[in-house]
Amino acid sequence: MTSRSEHPSAGGTGERDGAAELSGTAEPGGAAGRRRDGARTLSRRVRFAGALTAVALGVTLSACGAMPRSGPVHKVIEPTEQSEQTTMAFNPQAPQAGASAQEIVEGFLAAGVGAQDDYSVARKYLTPQLATTWKPDTRVLVHSGEPTTVPRLNEGEFRTSLEVSGELGSNGVLTAQPAGSTRVLDFVLTSVDGQWRISKAPDGVIVPKADFEQIFAPTTLYFYSAKDPNYLVPDPRWFVKRSTASTGAVRALLSGPAGYLGDSVTSALPQTASLSRSSVPVSRGTASVDLTLANFDPADVNQAHRMDQQLRTTLRSVSSVEDVDLTINGAPVETPGSSGTDAVRAVTVPNRQIGVSNGHLAFYQGGQTEEIPNISLPQGASVSRPAMGTEATTFGFVNTADSTVYTVASGQEPEKRWSGTQLSRPSFDRVGYVWGSDRSGTVHAVRVSEDGVGDTVSAAWLDKQHVASLRISREGSRALVVTTTGTSHRATVWLAGVVRDSSGKPTELVKGNAVAADVDVDTAQWIGPDEFVTTALGQDGNAQPRRYTVAGRYDELPSLTGVTSIAGGNGPAAVYGASDGKLYMLTGSSWALQSEQVTDTAFSG
Repeated sequence: MTSRSEHPSAGGTGERDGAAELSGTAEPGGAAGRRRDGARTLSRRVRFAGALTAVALGVTLSACGAMPRSGPVHKVIEPTEQSEQTTMAFNPQAPQAGASAQEIVEGFLAAGVGAQDDYSVARKYLTPQLATTWKPDTRVLVHSGEPTTVPRLNEGEFRTSLEVSGELGSNGVLTAQPAGSTRVLDFVLTSVDGQWRISKAPDGVIVPKADFEQIFAPTTLYFYSAKDPNYLVPDPRWFVKRSTASTGAVRALLSGPAGYLGDSVTSALPQTASLSRSSVPVSRGTASVDLTLANFDPADVNQAHRMDQQLRTTLRSVSSVEDVDLTINGAPVETPGSSGTDAVRAVTVPNRQIGVSNGHLAFYQGGQTEEIPNISLPQGASVSRPAMGTEATTFGFVNTADSTVYTVASGQEPEKRWSGTQLSRPSFDRVGYVWGSDRSGTVHAVRVSEDGVGDTVSAAWLDKQHVASLRISREGSRALVVTTTGTSHRATVWLAGVVRDSSGKPTELVKGNAVAADVDVDTAQWIGPDEFVTTALGQDGNAQPRRYTVAGRYDELPSLTGVTSIAGGNGPAAVYGASDGKLYMLTGSSWALQSEQVTDTAFSG
């Protein structure tokens, strides 16, 4: 369990001050000196009965989405075709006359579901001064269970404790939290015209887990792979469901990639670029993006094309956008050229898999199994967790007889790469490296064409964690990592950027972002640029595979008894699981038997 205490100050988080001055003051709207004793749990019935109703709201919305602001909180945006519309389903209740100090705190917290009009209802619970400086978009705490608010020693001071399952940052990156993670929020209240109002509160809002996806929706930003700009890399963010989602997406794009991607990606949009107006209006499905960019050369068609494609691919993930009009410094941008010059968003893999058949490496495809010819294995080898490169000419496997990863090619002797305890399945990237890890958290990567064990990749954040699975994405810029800590069987699934030098050699695995936490998972396998499948392995009973998006959403897949491996091809229609020495394919709501001659399969990569 993790816990963090928040000590708010006027205008945001900070050290508590001046609270003693509130001691002994009369409580507005009630008897003087009245105190609330003990904890009071904020129940959904109290919070929402008569306060939250599904309505169609006609309001002008903030252009800033879930992005941080500097300067005044309330902003005026240029009207758009959809600016009078919102999909917000909650209408929180404003503070009631005579409400107690604790009721004001609880009402303020409940009002966090009301993002419309820049959280105007929540601001009514604050003093006029704090209402103009409080920043709701700093973070969103997604809580499970009910928050508990209790009075502190000084009059007018309260503390709220809550269990959180996720935290949404100001940049729209959602981070899953392990079960039992908690946060503590402190509040100070004072009298304003005879009514209690909050004078000190932490920035940000809280939202019940059950309501989060009714209020927020994922939007996928795209950046170019730093190693090869011919590939686009998804960067999912969560924004409030406002008609101004297009504005939030472009502002986030201009601010750069998420921290966990680091230098694994790059942007065609220079850091000096900015929006020429306060919004990105959408009219009849076309988003108009007007940028200001010093030293832009209109004759540089290549740069213009890359900026246009990055914006276009990103904005098409916004539901209301079908096309994009880009202007720079007030002039329309011309981007002639064929679609063949576009960067690739999704890299596919061949349908052929590698597996184990009668103790040997074998190909599997469409119900047929064929032992790979001219493959030499170490004497006495026990082959497991096979893998293969993108060209299906180089292979890797774990030899459980000596706890070592080997690579091998047809007609060549196997090459010993690294040893360890509970080795992960090797993963080949498109640059020519094979990767892996083990219970120590050490990350290995070696160029397959070279001899030896290669080098370890810097990943200090994985020290002392058991890396159960490590898979490099098909464009080569990200790693999908499953870890457990100590003796726990509960796992965290991370996304981490892969940083390389100019030759393509991996130098760092950037500290990852948790896509899922406290889950029963041993392996995660890509099925596309923004989807993967997970499952627990080696269980006597049914395992519950899932299909995840990189934004953290998931669907339950049909259970499979005693699953020993899972493989992902191109999309959810190409998911295979092995159990009891047999190979199954996911077909609708069940697993269909495919082969009894091969098991432990994997697609290339």
